[in-house]
Amino acid sequence: MTAQAVQGRQGPIVVFRSVNRDGETYALEPRSLERLRSELGSAVHARPRIFIAHETRADYEHIHGAIAEQIIQLLTGVTEERLRSLGGVIFRDPVTEQELPRSE
Repeated sequence: MTAQAVQGRQGPIVVFRSVNRDGETYALEPRSLERLRSELGSAVHARPRIFIAHETRADYEHIHGAIAEQIIQLLTGVTEERLRSLGGVIFRDPVTEQELPRSE
C-alpha cells in the first residue's frame, strides 16, 4: 500500500457540498464511500446525494451544525459519532476543495 493510500485511510470522511440558488446538494466523496463500505460493511446504507433547500442567503456560507449530523446520517446510514473513530467527517466544496466551516 502506498503512503498516500495509508494517509487517505486515516483522514476524515469527506462530504461534498454544492450550492445553487435554490439550495445545496450533499454527496459522499467516492473514496470516502469506498472506505466506509470497507470499514463498516453492511452498517453503511449510502445514498448518492441529498438536496436541502435554502431558507436564507446566510445558509450559503456555512454548514449549519443543526443539520450536519442529520445529513451525515442520511448519506451514510451511520451516526457521526460512530464515524469519529474513522477520522471524523468534514464538509468540502467539490470545486475549490476547501473545507467548509460549520456554524451553530
